[in-house]
Amino acid sequence: MKRMKYFLVLFSSILILSGCNEVLDILPDDKPVLDDAFIDASNSESYLFTCYSFLPSHVNPLNTLGLTGGGDIYYSPQDRGAGLSAGQPNPMKAFFQGNLADFPYMNFWDGQNGASNSLWQGIRHCNIFLEKIQLENGGPKDIDEYTRAKWIAEAKALKAYFHFYLFQLYGPIPIMDTAQPISAKGEEVNVYRAPVNEVVDYIVNTLKEAIIDLPTLTNLDNSTEFGRITKSIAWAIKAKTLVLAASPLFNNNNYYRGILDNRGVDLFPDGDHQARWERALAACDSACRSAEAEGAIILISTDGGNNAIKGTNASNINDTTKAIISLRQAVTESWNPEIIWATNENNKLLQQFSCALGDQEWNGSDGAWGGELGQRHGPTLDVVERFYSSNGIPIDEDMEWENNNWYLNRYKTQVATAENSKYLIKEGQETALLHFNRSLRFYASVGFKGSIWEGGGKSLKSSTYLNFLSGKGCGEKYYGAYGAFSPTGYLAKKLCHLETTYSATRINLIEQRYSFPIIRFADMYLLLAECLNEVGGPEKIDSQGRNAYAYLDEIRARVGMKGVVESWSNYASDVYKSKPTTKSGLREIIRTERFNELAFEGAFYYDVRRWLLAEDLLNRQTSGWNFKGKTDKEFFYVTVYEQPRFSVKDYLMPIKTNTLLQNRNLVQNPGW
Repeated sequence: MKRMKYFLVLFSSILILSGCNEVLDILPDDKPVLDDAFIDASNSESYLFTCYSFLPSHVNPLNTLGLTGGGDIYYSPQDRGAGLSAGQPNPMKAFFQGNLADFPYMNFWDGQNGASNSLWQGIRHCNIFLEKIQLENGGPKDIDEYTRAKWIAEAKALKAYFHFYLFQLYGPIPIMDTAQPISAKGEEVNVYRAPVNEVVDYIVNTLKEAIIDLPTLTNLDNSTEFGRITKSIAWAIKAKTLVLAASPLFNNNNYYRGILDNRGVDLFPDGDHQARWERALAACDSACRSAEAEGAIILISTDGGNNAIKGTNASNINDTTKAIISLRQAVTESWNPEIIWATNENNKLLQQFSCALGDQEWNGSDGAWGGELGQRHGPTLDVVERFYSSNGIPIDEDMEWENNNWYLNRYKTQVATAENSKYLIKEGQETALLHFNRSLRFYASVGFKGSIWEGGGKSLKSSTYLNFLSGKGCGEKYYGAYGAFSPTGYLAKKLCHLETTYSATRINLIEQRYSFPIIRFADMYLLLAECLNEVGGPEKIDSQGRNAYAYLDEIRARVGMKGVVESWSNYASDVYKSKPTTKSGLREIIRTERFNELAFEGAFYYDVRRWLLAEDLLNRQTSGWNFKGKTDKEFFYVTVYEQPRFSVKDYLMPIKTNTLLQNRNLVQNPGW
C-alpha cells in the first residue's frame, strides 16, 4: 500500500504553532488568552498541535539518546563540524563521560542540557487541552462530537506516551493527570514519584481510554494527518510499556529492592512475576493484530527503490539487491506499509552524518571541503561483529567461520573477487575478512571500506564504493577543523535514503527526506516473539496459532535467511545446534535478532537497559579501524578510541539535584 510520497506539513506546522503559543507555557491558567485558544475548532486544533510539539526528537543525532547515546555509534571528540562545536553531542557525552546529577545530560525532566523540552510541560499542555476542549468548560462549539472525541483521544495518547518516555528514562515518576494551576503551592506541586506498577497501570489505562475514539489509519486524511496518533500506535505504545515493565530492569531486579520515598512507599516492584510477561504478551498480540488490520506488513521491495538504482526495476531486480533494498526502504521509504508510527522531523542532519562520499564524487569534486559534508555517524567494531554471518547466525557460532578460521583471522584482509563481491563489495578492493560472508542485513546497514553503496541514481555496475583510507572520499581529510569522516571506518548506511547522494562535481548533499520510523511492524513482531518465549518457551503460540519462530522467520526471510531452527541446525557449531530449542537459547537469539534488524534506529539504547545487559555490552572498549592509515595495511589495524564506564546506577537517569531540593517529596534514583 503506497501511503504517501511527499512529506506532510503537519510537524512543520507544529513547530510554528508551538512558537506562536509559547505564551501558553507561562501565562496563568485564568488569563483570557488561554480561553481564547479554545474559542473555535481552528484554535483548538492548533493547541493540540502544541501538545504534539513536545514529542522528543527521534532523528536529530545531536540530541536523540537512541541515535548517539547507546555506544553503538561513535564520533571523534575532536570533531567540531556540523553543529558539534562543543565536541561529541550530549547523548554521547552522557555515555562516554558519564552523567551528572548536578546538571544531567539529556534532562527530559527539566528540559535542559540536550533535551529540547521538559516532558512535564508537554503533559501539562495535554491536561489543559483535555479540560478546555470540553463543551461544558467553554470548548469550541463549531466541531462535531466525533471530532471532539478524536482530539481528546489523541491528547490522552500523547499524555500516556510522555509518561512512557519518562518511565523509560527514570523508572518511577509522578502521575500527572490534571493541569496544576500556576497559583498552586505546597503539596499541590510537591508531588511524589508513583511506584512502577502504578505508573504502568496509569499509562495502560489512559491508552485504553484513548483507543476507543482514536481513528484507524484508513480514517486519516493522507494529505494532512499522517503522523497523528491512531489506534495501532496506541496499541503499540501500550505493548511497549508492558514489555518494559516485564523486562529484567523492573522484574526481579534486586538492585532496586527496598527503595522507599519519605512516605515509606516502595517505588519498585518486588519479586519475579510471570504474570507481567503474560500481560505483555496479550498486549503485543493485540497490537500486532491491530496493525495487521490496518495493512501493516514486513516490507518487500518490488521496485528497486523507486528507480533510485538506475536500470533496476520490478522486472529485473535480483534477490540480493531486493533483500538489501527492502530493509533500507522499510526505514527510509516514507509511510511505507511497515511503518506503524513515524515522525516528519527534518532528518537532513542525520542523513548528512550517515551518507557516504564515494571515491567517484571525491575525485570529481573541486576539492572544497563542502559545508554539507558530514559522514561521521560511525558504527563501532563491536556492533559490526554482532551482525550475522551469511548463514544467518552469529559469526562466533558459525561452523563455516570456525572451520575456515575466518573468525580467528577476521581482522586480516583479502581482495574481493568477482565471485565473492557481486552486489556487495567492489571487485579488486582490499578489505577485512570480517566483511565477507555476512548477512544481507549487514550489507544493507553498514558501509565499510570497499563496500558497494547502491542508489543515488547510479546503476549497480557503476555504484558508489567506499574508501575510508586517510585522504580518500570517506576518510580523514579535515581532522579537527571540520571532522566530516567516521573515526571507526564505518557508516550507518541504513539511515541514508536510496536517492540521497553527494553531487559529483562539488560536495553538496542531494537529499531525499523521509519519515523516520518511531515504531516499525518488525519491532512489534520481535516483541511478540520475545513475550511468547518468556511466557511458554519455543512452543508457546498466540491468538493466531503462531509461535516465536514464525515471527522471527518471517522477518529473516526478507533478507534471504533461512528459519531460526534450520539455520542453527545446519550451520552452527555442534555446541550451538540446539540453541533455538530451549527458552534461554531462544531468548538470546531473539535479542540478537533485535540487534540485527533494528540496528541504528534507536532500539539498542533501550533494549540493553531493559534486559540488564548494559554492564557487559557497554563496558567494552570502543574500537574501529585506524582512520589515519593511508594504506590498507595501516588502516586495518584495530584501534581503541575510548573506554566507557557504565555502572549499575546508569540504568536509570538521575533527577537534577536542584529539582530534588525544590521538591523534597522526590527521591533520587539509586546510585545517584
